[in-house]
Amino acid sequence: MKSYAVLGAVALISSAASATFTGVTVVDTTVGGRTVSSIWANFSSSTERILNVFDFMNISGTMGALHTDNAFGDVDSDGDGYADVFGATGAWSQTWNSAAGIPSDSFVAIGAPGPVALDPGFTGPFISTGIANLSGWYDSTPGTQNLAGATMKIKVMQIARLTGSAYYTGNFTVGYAALGSTTALFGAGTFTIGIPAPGAVALLGLAGLVSRRRRA
Repeated sequence: MKSYAVLGAVALISSAASATFTGVTVVDTTVGGRTVSSIWANFSSSTERILNVFDFMNISGTMGALHTDNAFGDVDSDGDGYADVFGATGAWSQTWNSAAGIPSDSFVAIGAPGPVALDPGFTGPFISTGIANLSGWYDSTPGTQNLAGATMKIKVMQIARLTGSAYYTGNFTVGYAALGSTTALFGAGTFTIGIPAPGAVALLGLAGLVSRRRRA
């Protein structure tokens, strides 16, 4: 398993002194040919709780999230010998195909696994091209299950992809509040998963060569 911090998040609140959302972390786990990326919102306080995630934006690349109903290919649901379910819209599962305690499906979350409602602008669950722009999700009863707790982080989504998939970058806004407080605060975070495309690798290599020449 590998963990790496993703370049930062900016708290979108009036007083920087009260900002406790500190950024986004991605933890990758390899499960049966899939790279499962868990995206966490980080906080500087254990008593912060997430209220919602919204304004999701696909920044670059293709998410390519795997989900339960197309994991087995096309399905003949009525038994007539012809496929009639093609996995076009997808579904997520927080328990599907777990290995070593890690579910290898894609889903949205706010803290512990449990019911997550979709904001009205959410046009569908995970699909091959990703989540629709400006989508969001929330917990209608945000309580202790949504707390940052001792780890000071809260899981907001998981993306399962075929290992070796190219870079994908997304962005979202988090609404959160201290436990017992009705004052909502907001922070925005960006995350990247996958590996660079060949062209990007070449550019990275060129940048390293230039850097070495400058030091020489």
